[in-house]
Amino acid sequence: MSRDDQIGDVLEAYSTGDWRLCLTRAAPLLTQGNAPAPVLLAAAQSYSRLGHMPEAAHFYELAADLMPDRAALLLTLAARIHVQLFEESKALALLRRVQALGPMTPEVLSTLRKILRTRLALSELARLDALVHQAMLAGEAWAFEHEDPFFHLMWCGDERLNALVRHMPAGQPFTSEMRAARRARTHRFGEKIRIGYLSNDVSDQHPTMILFQGVLEAHDPERFDIRLFCYTDADLAETDLEFRKRYPNLVDIRDLDDDAAAQLIRSHEIDILVDMKGHTRDARVDLVNRGLAPVHVAWLGFPGTGYGIDCDYILGDPIVLQDGSEPYYHELFCRLPETYQSNDWKRRPRPEPPSRASLGLPEDAIVFGSFNKPAKITARVAGLWARILQAVPDSVLWVLCQPGPARENFVTHLQGLGIEPSRVIYMPRADYADHVARIAAVDVALDTFPYSGHTTTSDCLWAGVPVVALKGTNFASRVSESLLSAIGLEELVAKDEQAFVDMAVMMARSPLRRRALKARIEQNRLRMPLFDTERFTRHLETAFEMMVARAAKGLPPEAFDVPALPRRDAPFA
Repeated sequence: MSRDDQIGDVLEAYSTGDWRLCLTRAAPLLTQGNAPAPVLLAAAQSYSRLGHMPEAAHFYELAADLMPDRAALLLTLAARIHVQLFEESKALALLRRVQALGPMTPEVLSTLRKILRTRLALSELARLDALVHQAMLAGEAWAFEHEDPFFHLMWCGDERLNALVRHMPAGQPFTSEMRAARRARTHRFGEKIRIGYLSNDVSDQHPTMILFQGVLEAHDPERFDIRLFCYTDADLAETDLEFRKRYPNLVDIRDLDDDAAAQLIRSHEIDILVDMKGHTRDARVDLVNRGLAPVHVAWLGFPGTGYGIDCDYILGDPIVLQDGSEPYYHELFCRLPETYQSNDWKRRPRPEPPSRASLGLPEDAIVFGSFNKPAKITARVAGLWARILQAVPDSVLWVLCQPGPARENFVTHLQGLGIEPSRVIYMPRADYADHVARIAAVDVALDTFPYSGHTTTSDCLWAGVPVVALKGTNFASRVSESLLSAIGLEELVAKDEQAFVDMAVMMARSPLRRRALKARIEQNRLRMPLFDTERFTRHLETAFEMMVARAAKGLPPEAFDVPALPRRDAPFA
């Protein structure tokens, strides 16, 4: 067979969608090392369709070398695969090649910014974020269509712009017809309300389950029938210590496709589906959008509106979902009275804190701590932290950041702000119990923004450490304020950036103030609503009852606030 015939056979198999046959026919040409560009491209796309991503990236790169007019696109495709494979250095090298070819496309810009964010290339990232911000303010469609909704919240606290993001990391957006069909589907309501929680974070070492597992235990079995529909990947599931073994109502749907999973979930006749993922990693949006229950609710996983995800309500509180924010959500507000965040006081560890010396911290310095994921650190945040360190010469910053490019870039950035590398100490990874124990070694925790601490802030408060936060402008940036309010420490929410710096500096200079705050945290920890699992669950159940009451009468969803139970007169634990 001639070379031209071989090429023709490869492309014929590709055109019919027979990816395996295409690769079989392409193998001799690929082995020879001189395959033409169309064959390399067909191989790359066939490998991609079959889920063999390293091979797909390899052949996209080879095809780019032979197709200069399409090199930018092909290198971008290869880079995005390397991002998925957590090979960010390879992805970044490819994107630098793309940058050298000319102006960046929206796809390149989006992928590059995602990499720079996790690597804390703060100065370059700030410039690129500003380009996207200006495009958004000008109403340019590409800026909203290529913006990852989760990473968008890391830098943009503008609720109006948040609401306009139209990128779907997974799945297709629901339509009004799909929503109407879901609500019109025949359904039998029973004596008990049937709740189905949907998540892929089911490990008692995951931040979501650290918050949530106590609710599952506290639900009233006389009034509620609960199912936890789980599609957690094997690696995360293996980190679980005991929850998956002891919880009886776990329904594993990980290995089911969306059709089979939807059929199984519907067979449980749940009244309310609670989507705990939104636009976070590996969410099964298309499954949610199949219409699994008369009422769909978004809660806990994604702090904002879930464009394209069919949820009737979003669960929040009067702080994270403020009056006036309604136009920026397609979901209706269901506001719990004290905080939207559940917490499990019974199973949350609180070991004795280790010594500072064992943690590599100075005994005689003020220790500021940041325990949020590094991707939440922006140039703006780093600048304020630098001002605080400069104002408190006998202080250090203890930060969660692993060895590698992110740490190197952070050191360089802070040096540019006048902070010597010796004043920044990096904490290693630790098991959750050890992590909570070491938090207590900190004098003052510094929040991030516009994506504030969520589980991290409640971890700090559980460990007895005050958190200095900044008043937020959207859901993601208001969570620390919600949590501080729920434990009676509203005064730790600074009204602006200067107040944030001043508050942190004042606390560093006043041992009496720090001691008083820590004493209040300890006094309020098992008395105020933040860690009161039973009280939170009763409020949540009232919300579910109010939703079902409307649905059972055939009424459309309507926004509402859940009334608060009477304040407790004594500690709950």
